[in-house]
Amino acid sequence: MNEETNAINEIQGLVEVLISDDGMLGYIKLTKDPENPTPFSKEQLMEALREKKICDGINKEAVFNLAQRPIFNMKINVAKGQNPIAGENGRVDYLVKRDSEYHPEYEEDGVVDYKNLNYFQMAVADQVLCVITKPTAGIPGKNILGELLVAEKGKDPVFSVGENTALNADETKIVATCDGMVRFANNTVSIKKILHIHKNVDIFTGNLDFSGDITIDGDVGMGFSVKSGGTITIKGVLEDAHIEAAGNLFISNGINGSGRRIIKVGKDLRCKYIEDAVLDVKGNITADYIIDSKITCMGDITLAGSKELINGGEIHLAGNLFAKEIGSERERPTKIKILGTNSVDTPAIEALEKEIEDLSVKLEVMFEKEDQLNKWALSQDKAAVINKHQDRAVKEKIGVLTREINKEIMCLKNEINKNKAEIKRIEGQFITTYDGLVSFKRKLYRGVTISFGDNIFQFDLDNLEHSKIYWDDEIVLGLL
Repeated sequence: MNEETNAINEIQGLVEVLISDDGMLGYIKLTKDPENPTPFSKEQLMEALREKKICDGINKEAVFNLAQRPIFNMKINVAKGQNPIAGENGRVDYLVKRDSEYHPEYEEDGVVDYKNLNYFQMAVADQVLCVITKPTAGIPGKNILGELLVAEKGKDPVFSVGENTALNADETKIVATCDGMVRFANNTVSIKKILHIHKNVDIFTGNLDFSGDITIDGDVGMGFSVKSGGTITIKGVLEDAHIEAAGNLFISNGINGSGRRIIKVGKDLRCKYIEDAVLDVKGNITADYIIDSKITCMGDITLAGSKELINGGEIHLAGNLFAKEIGSERERPTKIKILGTNSVDTPAIEALEKEIEDLSVKLEVMFEKEDQLNKWALSQDKAAVINKHQDRAVKEKIGVLTREINKEIMCLKNEINKNKAEIKRIEGQFITTYDGLVSFKRKLYRGVTISFGDNIFQFDLDNLEHSKIYWDDEIVLGLL
């Protein structure tokens, strides 16, 4: 019996079982005994693994091969745990499009189809707006010691229930609770109820003032007022009326104004034409042509259609103007002004702020040195009291170091204050930039005045063709 025990101990001394820190990998390292080169058996190696409580993920083939063809003084992997598989994240699949995905449709000849008013999506009650897939729990794993490893659950999808929508019973769908227009805000889909006028806006309807979107199937008559907290859609003509839309303004036909009543649009304006109108548009304008109108536009003006021209009037815009022709052969006065943007020299400010940050780090280091010097000086004073003698050289050295540190601290503080003052000065000086341009595919006629702020573009030719005019520290004329 003692002989068997001794034999086992000898084997254990020649077989080393190693386990990785995470308990996922097991190794056998064999040591060769030159005095007794007896081969190891598979059973002996398995017993060594059991002694270390390795019971899962054992590669029996690797153990067998190691017993048949021993490899000495090298870790051989013979066991591997099973990693947990994380659950899949939940997701939201929208069955309706976002507002930004809608654009005017073009016919085969490249003309905008202003009759098509699918600029918005309509939903009906109980319509499914999105499908929600819930996260899965994942599959647990196990290490080589047989210990269970918990799988990470998938993340919940990000969504919220918007206005006039609701979750279904098992919370896998969001449905509309009423008829209306689909609107997105971040990850929230809402349904906006619409004020729908099935005829003209005239004496039978009176003026309109509604917090949501308004759809008008006919014209808006002269002298009437339409105000909306959302989008206004007019399927006919907008005559000389007062319009205020916090959102977009979509018109199937065009605008026939008188130059008196103002049209205010919080976002984009899309229509077929604009004549004798006064417009204040915060977004972009898309039309076929503009005649004798006074327009302020904070976005782009794109003329798309069969004419693509501007003739007469005055246009102020912050963005780009794209047209075929601007002006007329009769040299009708037409003014276009690109609005500038006031900004500060941000790169210079950022460089100064970075320098202040670096100086502050150096200042903190000097404060630490000052503190260390004070502690050292205090210890020297205490030693002088005990010994009743103070080393004069040490005292002088402390004085020199103190003066040097104080001088450096003062210099750093002055530099920081100097940079702060420079930042304040730069912030008080505006730089005017002009990001917009004027582009014409065909002609720019005499009689047209184009300016960037107070800088007026001058040209001596009868007309210019296929060009663009933009600002690059000065007015530049370039070819398309």
